[in-house]
Order: sequence, then C-alpha cells, then structure tokens
Amino acid sequence: MKNLFKLLSVALIGLALASCNDDDNTFAPDPEPEPAPELQLRVLTFEDTDYKGTDNGGKGFADWSSLIDNPQYNGPMLYPSTEEWLYNWNDDDNTFLASKLTNSYGDYKFWGGGHVISNYTDTDLANGDSDHQLAVYGIAGHNGSKNFCIHNGSAAESNTGSNLPSIYFKDGIERVVDHMWVANTTYALNIMKNGDAFGNMPFGSQDYLRIIAIGIDADGKETGRSSFDLATGTKFIVEWSRWDLASLGKVAKIAFNMEGSQTSEWGLNTPAYFAYDDVAVQF
Repeated sequence: MKNLFKLLSVALIGLALASCNDDDNTFAPDPEPEPAPELQLRVLTFEDTDYKGTDNGGKGFADWSSLIDNPQYNGPMLYPSTEEWLYNWNDDDNTFLASKLTNSYGDYKFWGGGHVISNYTDTDLANGDSDHQLAVYGIAGHNGSKNFCIHNGSAAESNTGSNLPSIYFKDGIERVVDHMWVANTTYALNIMKNGDAFGNMPFGSQDYLRIIAIGIDADGKETGRSSFDLATGTKFIVEWSRWDLASLGKVAKIAFNMEGSQTSEWGLNTPAYFAYDDVAVQF
C-alpha cells in the first residue's frame, strides 16, 4: 500500500512538471482572447447617390431630393390641403433610421413639428423668416453636401419624447447613434441676432438656445440625454458642428427637444429650428 501511495505521488509531481514551461519553470499563459469585432459606422447622408431604399416616404419617392417641398412654407407635402398623408422618410438598407411628422394638431402639417429633407441655403439674414424656414445658414450641407434635414418643434421640459420630433430605427433594433452634425437655420439665427416684431429680443449675454437629445429604448424607457448649444449669449453656431451622441447608449429612438432663455406662457419664443446632417450609426 505504501508503494502505491509513493507511485501516485510521483505521478502527480510528473503531471505538475509537465504543465510547466521547460525554459523558466513558469506556467504557460492562457490563450489570447478573441479580438473584439471591428466597429462599423454607417452614415445617413440624405444624398441621392447614397439612397438604397425603394419607396421612401411610402408614396413612391425614389430618392431624397424628391422629399424636398417647394415653397418652403405652405408647400403641398408639408402642408397638404385635403389628402391625409403624414410626411415621412426612411433610410432603408443603410442606417434603417426613419422619421415622420409628429401630427401634434391632427392636421398632417409641419407646423406641428417634425424632421424634413431640405437643400435650401441662405446667408442673408434678411431672409430669416418663416417663409424661408427650411434654409440652413450656410452655402451647403455638412462637408459641402447638397441635402440635409431640418428639425422644427419643442415642448415642455418634462416631455419624455412621446410627442417630440424624433428619429427611430424602422426595423425595431436598438443601436448606438454615434454622432451627427448640426447647424443653425437662417430663420432661427436671424431672430436670435435681430429679434422680431413678435416680442423676440436680440440675444444678450445671458441668452441661449439648446437642443436636447433624449434616448429611448425599445420598452419606451429613457436611456439618457445629451445637449448641444446653438447659441450661448451672443456667440452663435455659424458652421456645421459635430454632436457626439454615443453616450445615449443603444436606443430604439432619439427624440429632440429645444429650450432657450426667451420663453412665454406658450413655451419657447425663439424659433425651434435646427439643421442636421451625416448621422452616423454603429454597426
């Protein structure tokens, strides 16, 4: 029996030695972990050359430019007279982002809020009025592109995103929106700089205009918020600027609100407009 115990002890010692490195008597390291999959960014550019869908807006529109209304105010797509069609768009087979008017007043019109495609540009603040509501202040979209998107709409600060203009993933899959590029519209910039006859005063040192992005998951719960200032005092954003949104995490939808220093009992006085372009999504 003692001999058996001796043999077992020798065998165990041999196994232990066999598992050691012959050169330095240290244990062999664990195998290298598999590398993380490479992150891919897909970008919603609003450019016709990048359009991959087949029926944008649900009305047979074959590209992005066909969703640009004319005139900018009271045009047939954004202010339909009789047909009950809710303006909408989608980026099928690319980012899968989509948007539609909020229809806040039940009349299918843009004055209730929403996100609409535009290629209007204007650097003349004399044109900064509602008749030119779809113009970005500049000469082009981000990076010299032709098309971009215009946001209109704000609500009370307590709003969780149910009636706010939004972008959402049409296929229902939660993803991280990495960033987008934003800019002021000619309409909003003119009112902030010069005021108007409706009680808006030119911005002073304590004034501001801010965008709030609200991440919402597939269960309708808020994932986080991110903000971007279009104006701080008399410092105004006058070029396309990057807004990082990855901190919102994986979302099914991002709702956008606007807040500012000049308000009344009806809410925000400053026109609740901004332009955005090149929305990047993580895949």
